[in-house]
Amino acid sequence: MPTVSHSSRFNFSTRRRQARIQHLLAQGLTAGLLALAFPQPGWSLLAWVALVPAGIAAVRTRSWRRLFFTAALVSAVWWGLMLRWMWPVTGPGVGVLAVYLGLNVGLALLTAGALVQKLRWPMVAALPLCWVAVEALRSVAPAGGFAWFTLAHSQAAWADGSVGRVAQTADLVGQHTVGLVVAVVNGALIDLATRRSATARLSLGVAGLLLAGALGYGQWRLTQATGTTGPGPVVAVVQTSVPHSNKLYPTVEGMTTDFNDLVALHGEAVAEIGERFGPDAAARAAVVWPETVVPAPLNPAARAALRADAADLTQTEGFRAYHGLRSQMAELVPQIVASGGVRTFVGASFRGADGRPRHNAVYALDAGGAYAAAPYFKQHLVPVGEYVPGPGFVKGLVLKLSPYGEDHDYTIDPGTEPVVFDLPGPDGRTLRAATPICYEDAVAGVCRDMVYGGERGHGDAPKRVDLLLNLTNDGWYPGLGQRRQQLGLATLRCIENRVPMARSVNTGISGFIDSSGRPHGLLESYDPAAAACTSGVSVAELATDSRVSPYGRIGGWPWVLFVLGAIGAGTFAGLFGRPLARHRIA
Repeated sequence: MPTVSHSSRFNFSTRRRQARIQHLLAQGLTAGLLALAFPQPGWSLLAWVALVPAGIAAVRTRSWRRLFFTAALVSAVWWGLMLRWMWPVTGPGVGVLAVYLGLNVGLALLTAGALVQKLRWPMVAALPLCWVAVEALRSVAPAGGFAWFTLAHSQAAWADGSVGRVAQTADLVGQHTVGLVVAVVNGALIDLATRRSATARLSLGVAGLLLAGALGYGQWRLTQATGTTGPGPVVAVVQTSVPHSNKLYPTVEGMTTDFNDLVALHGEAVAEIGERFGPDAAARAAVVWPETVVPAPLNPAARAALRADAADLTQTEGFRAYHGLRSQMAELVPQIVASGGVRTFVGASFRGADGRPRHNAVYALDAGGAYAAAPYFKQHLVPVGEYVPGPGFVKGLVLKLSPYGEDHDYTIDPGTEPVVFDLPGPDGRTLRAATPICYEDAVAGVCRDMVYGGERGHGDAPKRVDLLLNLTNDGWYPGLGQRRQQLGLATLRCIENRVPMARSVNTGISGFIDSSGRPHGLLESYDPAAAACTSGVSVAELATDSRVSPYGRIGGWPWVLFVLGAIGAGTFAGLFGRPLARHRIA
């Protein structure tokens, strides 16, 4: 009776049309599994098999062009759908980004296939090298990179109380350590499907040992945390519900309502601190407001300019009323903080007396309402949202395609370094905090620099801060997908640096993350019955962590070697590898 050998499994048709369909089906199946692995729905187990169909196509293809373009096409569609929450902000921008990211996927599979077919590498080695190298590169470049939807992200926690064991390996060499483990398992399954039994067993053995090691390390790190964490500050996060339209097209009535709601939420946060932790808790507590929640600059020169605008009789009554309200808000912020008697971190803008330069800033006010330190200026700006990269003609084209129009002001300047804020802790200790703004909690290098860079906070202690306070405005985006995705990315920052984080987010999701990447105290971000985002406050005592992560000590430079290794191996395969073995591929 005839038998089928391993070498003939999953061979595609030699007919061009059928081969195209098979390639598209393989890439489509990978795309579907990956989509389900990320929040939402966040079925993370699917990531461990998601790359198998596309990987088989890379092993069996006889047309590099077909492999590359089918992978790039399907992936571009996938990216466009996964980033659908960006459509209202910049539809054309999503299209350009999706094409670029799709080409990244095509390049990863093309290189992995070349290593297998031309150098006879097993996929358990080729796929992790190529896939993770491309993820590492796109996470930092161009324009600061785009680190969303890496394999590591699929394993990050995003639900209240959940925690991932494999995700704990992110503290070794950063988040891509997690993606490497997932890619190795996918590669071993591809070898099982396409190679002879001896090689397949070796690949499965390697993947099994790595996975067992990752799970064991994760369990050890989670158990270890019970002995390395101690009481920290009490933090209350405020979640406002300001629609993005209120910021784009402000009215005096809308601004008044939004500001009054903020004042009420601040009072609620202060009251809850006292109710839960006693009247003395205010001395070691902090309240955090969302990013740019105050629609006025708070630095002295800008406040003076606002007062002048409000008193300028040469302007229209509407102009004076608008700037008068903004001036009133800026002057009220210290009074609001002083009335509550709790240190407060406020998101607002920063302007010079002439209106330039402008920064996205965090201001720290002490319990008496005085500005306690110089503000922190956001360092990692969002392309298109806060600046337009490239030469002047590119800026003009982008503005024409954006929903904001050609007159939209893209003059936000980046900050140059983190600012460390003092925060009263228990037993009279002084703790220190840094304040990543918005997507900075998704950028590994920014958060690591905040925690481990520069001058140390406590003598010779390796960490210069004890916790991160993230101020974000997610009112730009509809639905829950983006909010849960960003929360998952923030959990990886906490694991990488072994610090807790509090997140105050306009329209949610606000809450806390411990140093093991476990979210807790999360606020719902959307009320289906009311078809609107929700507001509220959440209060928790954060636990500081004395552990110093390997990633904190050495950073992410090993991934530079990874990228160079992938480039070198791919180039060598293309120049000196054996020809395609047509009898075993499609």
